[in-house]
Amino acid sequence: MASGRSSAVLLLNLLIVQHVVSSDQYEIANHILSRYNAGLIPTSKSGQKIEVYFSMELYQIISVRWTDHLLGWDPEKFGNNTEIMLPHHNIWLPDTTLYNSLVMKDDENRRLLHAKVTTLGEGNGAFIELLYPTIYKLSCLLNLRFFPFDVQTCRLLFGSWTFDNTKIDYFAFNKTTAIGTANCIENEGWNVLSTNVIRHENKYECCPNNYTLLEFRLTIQRKPLYYIINLIIPTSIITFISIIGFFSTSSINEPREEKITLGITTLLSMSILIFMVSDKMPSTSSFIPLIGLFYTSMILLISFSTICSSIVIYVQKQGNIGNPPSKNLMNIARGVNRFIRMEMPLIMKQAYAQKAREEKLRRQQLGRKQSLWTRVYKLAREQAMRKVRTFLPPKPRSLSE
Repeated sequence: MASGRSSAVLLLNLLIVQHVVSSDQYEIANHILSRYNAGLIPTSKSGQKIEVYFSMELYQIISVRWTDHLLGWDPEKFGNNTEIMLPHHNIWLPDTTLYNSLVMKDDENRRLLHAKVTTLGEGNGAFIELLYPTIYKLSCLLNLRFFPFDVQTCRLLFGSWTFDNTKIDYFAFNKTTAIGTANCIENEGWNVLSTNVIRHENKYECCPNNYTLLEFRLTIQRKPLYYIINLIIPTSIITFISIIGFFSTSSINEPREEKITLGITTLLSMSILIFMVSDKMPSTSSFIPLIGLFYTSMILLISFSTICSSIVIYVQKQGNIGNPPSKNLMNIARGVNRFIRMEMPLIMKQAYAQKAREEKLRRQQLGRKQSLWTRVYKLAREQAMRKVRTFLPPKPRSLSE
């Protein structure tokens, strides 16, 4: 019985305390909101401005803090309660706007709930702290010159869209870390390198006073492992195989047309890989990305090797049907071989040496035939001259003789 009575008394005390606290909360809310207009700037003096302290965390958390000069109460009159949670639509909120946002409606970006109100004393106002989750979609100029080894810096410009800095002035709540990353979930595609914040006071032609903007800079680095494993390494292997096929030995018996087949198959494989890269990479016309230069150079190299193989096979076929290349073309080919340090196959060397010996022997035989006919021609000419001298009349003698 004693334990039951003590439990009942404890429960009654808890209910009384809860009733007192909740009644104090209602009394505070009715007291501070009775003569309050949420649509007007809460300043108690003329020319007074609201200083808004802005911070953000990289897990969809935005924190905005400011002093409301019209909200405030004496804690001693309300059970020493110094804090109260109020719905956001009951108090004035600064029109903090992301200037480079792609979405114009705030309801699609953020979800506002309750604001924490801490009194600074009656007549001194209250300190407001508003934390809300948000997902921003913003425009960021990407520098894809070194894709997929690129580092990007995105800017987030926050400020008041309506009021200048004589009414609302913005300051960074934490200048050292700028954007908090303690609660950031690791991303599969990017690493966060650094964050910083810069405060600007901009002057526009439309307005006499300056506007305060907070520029948050987020520097991130792309993780290139996916592109290295799935794109760069396969392309390098395919190109290496194509180059090996180009420098493989030739045959003098029949042309090796599989070199052309290998080059065309490699070009088709490269085109498929280029389609994969284009799907993963944002389109840009400002410059050629590094991976684009890589694929372009590989395609040009493979195309050049395929064309050279086609020329070699064509010359070889012409030689097989009895139309050997000219001497000048052979000299050019030998010069190219010395330049690229490529030697002729041994069987081809033997064939050309045999051909050179036969050519030398043919010239020697032709020289012998020419010398024999020359001697015959000279002998016949001498005999003809002798016959002419025999039939000629003698020369007449002069009178003196």
